[in-house]
Amino acid sequence: MMSRQKFPVSVASMLLATICLGGCSTLSGDTPEPTVNVNEAVKQVDSILDGTVNAVRPQLKWRDGPARISERRNSFTNKANGEADVSRYRYVRTKVSKAKLNGLLAAITKYWNKEGFKASTSNPREPSLSGKAEDGRFAKFSMSSFGDVEFYVSVGALSSERSGDIKGEEGDQFPEAPNGGPDYTPDVQDSYWSK
Repeated sequence: MMSRQKFPVSVASMLLATICLGGCSTLSGDTPEPTVNVNEAVKQVDSILDGTVNAVRPQLKWRDGPARISERRNSFTNKANGEADVSRYRYVRTKVSKAKLNGLLAAITKYWNKEGFKASTSNPREPSLSGKAEDGRFAKFSMSSFGDVEFYVSVGALSSERSGDIKGEEGDQFPEAPNGGPDYTPDVQDSYWSK
């Protein structure tokens, strides 16, 4: 015979296990289910990146990194759940001085807010900004202490593909860095942004 104290605890345990086996989406509640396929997600990512850089005047020079897919996994079973995040980095080639950073951040914030992102500073030690939309789209801007400037955008997609670069979406060619990898260092001097 079950005591009165143990019954509510056992019911709560069963309910929690049922929720987590279903994907723990009820507990996290912060990522809406995607409704687009990978190709549509890549188009959305590129559209957000294009809109962001086009909102900045004078225009910046940039290179795109490869579009990537990152499979989402059930937080309880660690099995792929048929959803993924599609993302791309856009690396700014224009050298941006610290003196021009506030103007750049203002232009980005204004555009992201107009597009439904809630923009906020994400790292007070290094200039960075991130924004999340209600539909799960995510955007980020950051500038490293070395002056490297990059944008990152991620959109959810329905996909059972494994994580990795998306074929046909390799992005632009980059010069080679001393370590043999791609060199993301800004290499374009601009009469406005670089002063």
